[in-house]
Amino acid sequence: MALKLRLTNFHHAGYSYAMFCWGLFSIYCIGYQLNRVYVYWVRRQRIHDKDAYVKPLPWVGLMKPLERVVKIPFVTELIPVKHILGVSFFTIINLIWIIFAPFKFDPSYTSFEMPRVGLMDRRAAFIANVNWGFVFILGSRNNIVTHMSGLSFEELVPFHRWLARIGLAEYITHFVYRMMRGYLASYVVADTFFYDLEYTTGSIAMFGFLLIFITSIEYVRRNHFEIFYYSHIIGIIVAMIFTCWHEVMCFVYFMPPILLWLADRAWRSYQSWGIKATPIKIDQAVPQTASQEGITRVVFEHKDLKHYHPGQYVFVALAKKGYKHLWQMANWHPMTISEVFRVKTVDSGSSNGAIEERVIDTVISSDKEKVKYHDGALSANAAETGSLCEMRRRAPASASAHQGETTVATLHIKGLGAYTRELLKDASTNTPLHFKVDGPYGPRLEFQDYKVMSCFAAGIGITPALTLIKDCIERRSAGVKTVSTEQIYLVWVIRVTDELVPFQQLIDYFIEKCKSAVMPIKLDVALYVTRTKSGDNLLEGREGCQMIYGRRPDIGDHMQNIRNQHGKDRVWVHVCGSDLFMRTVLNGAVKHGWDAHHETFEF
Repeated sequence: MALKLRLTNFHHAGYSYAMFCWGLFSIYCIGYQLNRVYVYWVRRQRIHDKDAYVKPLPWVGLMKPLERVVKIPFVTELIPVKHILGVSFFTIINLIWIIFAPFKFDPSYTSFEMPRVGLMDRRAAFIANVNWGFVFILGSRNNIVTHMSGLSFEELVPFHRWLARIGLAEYITHFVYRMMRGYLASYVVADTFFYDLEYTTGSIAMFGFLLIFITSIEYVRRNHFEIFYYSHIIGIIVAMIFTCWHEVMCFVYFMPPILLWLADRAWRSYQSWGIKATPIKIDQAVPQTASQEGITRVVFEHKDLKHYHPGQYVFVALAKKGYKHLWQMANWHPMTISEVFRVKTVDSGSSNGAIEERVIDTVISSDKEKVKYHDGALSANAAETGSLCEMRRRAPASASAHQGETTVATLHIKGLGAYTRELLKDASTNTPLHFKVDGPYGPRLEFQDYKVMSCFAAGIGITPALTLIKDCIERRSAGVKTVSTEQIYLVWVIRVTDELVPFQQLIDYFIEKCKSAVMPIKLDVALYVTRTKSGDNLLEGREGCQMIYGRRPDIGDHMQNIRNQHGKDRVWVHVCGSDLFMRTVLNGAVKHGWDAHHETFEF
């Protein structure tokens, strides 16, 4: 029996390929959900005072070496080996479908005959349709895929990018072959692209895809985010309209993901424009100096943060009054939340206002009292260090908000780019700013199932680690039995001591809570100051804290010390910083067989 090639209907390749991909994904999701059931069962055992811990699946240890991350020049700074193998496997699957699909066995066929190019290029185009359908889904912030698979939006972005590249390569094979056919039909250069209506619409669609690709290269994405973002939107609109005009069957592939994408856009618009975010204070936490860029602090209230989990982030739009207002409100930038507080909501006529003013100088008023703009007169004394410390101590340890409570959060934003430097300047002059928030987004990091949590941070990359540490310590201090973490290590690298100032009292709070915890929890902090050879020990007298001047940490030594202290205990590693820093930490975690998570914004 030999493989028979059905050469009359290239649509079958697209249909069967889509079913194959969704089938594989469904198997993964079922496995993930079964694992979640097991994790919740273990946590219930701990609630009933049983010494139960989550144990990794048997094959996880064998797969651990594949989590090592490497750099691919001109492509990406961080990619796990398992992703390289996965993309390679995925590419091979695409080639198999282009050459062999649809699959049908016929005993009358005794030899293989390579399909003609004119058939394979169309198969490639329809398989590319499926891939770009996935690109839509994986590029949406709110979709069912994240709930089914446990993969968050930013974890899906690399797959979004790789599928787009593979799909574009398949479109290009179709496009180049048809260009040759168009030119050879009349030997007129214009006919290469515009031979007839089908050629014209196909060429315009291809130009839309190329616009997306060119403006998605790393340099543009990191240095000119607005160009990248709006070229994405314009390019995809052009590409989708003219692709479906070019071939009506493309509606079958694109309409479901487009509808999901539109639903995502509608929900995001509701979150950012329908749910008000009230700025309480926008100021300079650290002024810019010759040795460091400065840090802006934003304190705001947002009721949707009741769903927030430590380590998550929000998209923020900040705009000044003026002719650029609408443009600035359309520019959304991801920002990691550095701290969250639960405070009681107080109506303007409430007699309890005086009590709540001891928690924060500006009372969180009813919706009708809320303001749209931040300015210096809004709350001249609000959210100062003392008020934040008081809020920190009064806030409940529960991760969820109760009735009558609202959520106040802080952002600490370093002046690293043009946008953040302008924000720092506006904060220093108390310039009125219009403030919108979309989120929160990001994974629910499962550190609580590990006995040891080790956080590594560089510069402002400390912010997600602080929320994780605070949540862990507060829940252990309150006696929450589902949190099994007993030891936290923090290795933080900064250039100058100014970067410590906004967070020093938070570290003091951690140490204080550890001493009075119902369930034992210990924190060790190692702070490295790289650009100063010597200086005052700002952490002097704080148990478990050390300050090292004039050098960078030896990540390998720190990890080996953790191994020596805790043996075979499960360790969860979190890292945020430069690509080289994260690569070093992640590969160190792989070496010791530990689970790790890294924070990165590559949207």
